[in-house]
Amino acid sequence: MKSILLASASVFAFAGAAAAEVSFSGDTKLGYNEDDGPTTNGFPGDDEFDGFYWEGNLAVALSQELDNGLTAGATFDFDFVTSDGTGTSSLGDSLDAGGYTVFIESDTASLTFGDTTFAAENRWVSAGDMEQDAFSEADGEAALRGDMTYGNIEGSISYVIANNADTYNASEDLNQLSLGASADFGGVNVVMAYQAESDEAAGFYSGNGDFTDDEIFGLSAGTTFAGADVRVAYATNQTADEDSIGIEGSYPFGPVTASAYFVAESMGDDNFGVSVDYSDGPIAVTASYADEQGTDIAGVEGSYDVGNGLMVMAGYLTEEGTEDRFYVAGDYDLGSGAALLVSYAEDDDNVDGDEIGGPEYQRGTTVEVSFDF
Repeated sequence: MKSILLASASVFAFAGAAAAEVSFSGDTKLGYNEDDGPTTNGFPGDDEFDGFYWEGNLAVALSQELDNGLTAGATFDFDFVTSDGTGTSSLGDSLDAGGYTVFIESDTASLTFGDTTFAAENRWVSAGDMEQDAFSEADGEAALRGDMTYGNIEGSISYVIANNADTYNASEDLNQLSLGASADFGGVNVVMAYQAESDEAAGFYSGNGDFTDDEIFGLSAGTTFAGADVRVAYATNQTADEDSIGIEGSYPFGPVTASAYFVAESMGDDNFGVSVDYSDGPIAVTASYADEQGTDIAGVEGSYDVGNGLMVMAGYLTEEGTEDRFYVAGDYDLGSGAALLVSYAEDDDNVDGDEIGGPEYQRGTTVEVSFDF
């Protein structure tokens, strides 16, 4: 990241202020993907590229210390070149604006506007795979969120102002009140989250598949005793009048951490899952099994640090024993923010598209070089 410090003595626009800082960062990638499998919408996966692809992004962060002790700032980024896998590129076109925020903050409070997480999403902690804790998750909407810390309590409140197509709410009012709070009481962490039912017509936020119109409330508590981390949670979709009650725990012993959860659901089947994580030296392995609404999901994923910047990864995942995915990959750190990725992945029924396994690889053979600045 490159930074420029603008002192008030030398910059007329900031006269009277302590200092303003402007920082730049960016990333680029160039890759090639080859896949002979079945296609979706003309492509091998949801957003998967076919043939050569390239991307470039520039991010800017601005901050200014004000005379009254507050800090004002903004963040935004631009995709200065993109390709869609068909040979079409935005190079030479106008810059495509990505996420942005404008904020003002103190040591104990802040107000943020723009592409930022909603309050309930920001604070909620579940206990396993709970069906009824489907709080809306921001994905490009314009939101207004306030955060505050008071003693051992942290709280947030937010509203949605426009959808991710930059269309104002039909009423041009604030929509879907969202609240979240977290507090620690003698070793017990308590979390509360709430979102109101959306006042907009169903489908207004359909560009975001993780936006929920319903009224939802959740309460969870977690603590640690005898070396084990345990959390219980309750979530209710008050619009659908359905609820989830979950408990999860994890316990480390040596290089192994075992975890499990169980969720009682008022609608559909109960959910439960177990996983074992092993990490020792250059080796890391995760094995997991879950029954999610009657669907068996299992997987084994691992990595090995060969040394000298080379990491090797492999994984196998299955649903109901028929929808199989697997991958093998090598990631080589070229130094100074540069990396080379070579991967091969298969997805029999296009379950995960271009997000196969934990690393989210594209289906087929991929060779990609990337640079972070």
